[in-house]
Amino acid sequence: MKNTSRVIVIGAGIVGAAVAFGLAKRGLQVDVIEADRPGQGASRVSYAWINGRDKNPIHYHELNRRSQDMWWKFEDELQADLGLVWGGEMRWTVTESGALELSSRVAELQSWGYPIRELSLSAATEMEPGIVFNNPTSVSYTESDGHVDPMRVVSACMAVVTRLGGKVHTGELVTGLIKNGNAVTHITTNKGTHECDSVVIAAGAKTPEIAAMVGSKLENTHSPGATVITNILSSPLFHSIAAMHSPRDSTGVLINLRQLTDGRVMIHGGTSAHSIADESIDDAEMLLEETGKHIPVLKNLNVEEIRRALRPMPIDGLPVLGPLLSTPNVYLTYTHSGVTLAPMIGEMAALEISSGLKTKILEPYRPERFGS
Repeated sequence: MKNTSRVIVIGAGIVGAAVAFGLAKRGLQVDVIEADRPGQGASRVSYAWINGRDKNPIHYHELNRRSQDMWWKFEDELQADLGLVWGGEMRWTVTESGALELSSRVAELQSWGYPIRELSLSAATEMEPGIVFNNPTSVSYTESDGHVDPMRVVSACMAVVTRLGGKVHTGELVTGLIKNGNAVTHITTNKGTHECDSVVIAAGAKTPEIAAMVGSKLENTHSPGATVITNILSSPLFHSIAAMHSPRDSTGVLINLRQLTDGRVMIHGGTSAHSIADESIDDAEMLLEETGKHIPVLKNLNVEEIRRALRPMPIDGLPVLGPLLSTPNVYLTYTHSGVTLAPMIGEMAALEISSGLKTKILEPYRPERFGS
């Protein structure tokens, strides 16, 4: 991908925005094509937890862990308030088998160098006096985790891209990729045609559909996502931590919880068989009621908004990153956990595209594992 003076990035979610930013700061001409508005798809819906906790195998954990550490530099380069909140993540178990599983995972993550530890109930209560733990069998705390506002990130990236001479085309639906030999030379949309030297497909769950236009055979696992936003909580939700996860060994509703920097609370949750809030306001209100059992201060809040989107989810759960074998000037950035990985993918993809080199850290994630 050496002839890259003009790059088109298809998709302006958090991953596409990070790649566009990385390319623009390297002096490339960048055009971003977005079917809707920047950041309004899965990025807006995302729970936006920055972490490496539940990422396997170890090489994928390391990719996420390194990207976690890049968020400080990423924010500094963007010179914008991204709504970053640090403080770590806390969760607990309610069964003996759950405690054994948690202890095993903590030990494994510690052996990988991840800053996680188990806490006594008294230590957990001192750290978070507002959480009702009842009778936990174990508690864990991961100190490096945080969360961010993906829409602020996208906006900041797009601002830099345009300031450096790039263009952001909104409301443009890609209809075709025109090839000359083994290279894409033009992108057609519902509004016209764009010439390019190379293409980045960062279209989230739509990535397989667009990549299929040049013969790629990717598949997105059907994975609908939904988050509930409450009205403003006037006091801090947590005393120390940034994110809370209710017991995973419970038979009830599972809760993922964080507070946005404007004071509103975001809840993601469900059961093992059903993602709460996918269907109705009744589901969302039930989720808020269940959350209030863990955090009593939330009992007087109301549901303000339900956000829904189809999440990007490669069939093996791992990212798909790199050029297509059949069309080398088409670069895929297709992944779950895009919020955690955005700084890393933005930096590595821009490096590979602008230099023509291949980084070793991305080798496990190449499209050719799917024959693409």
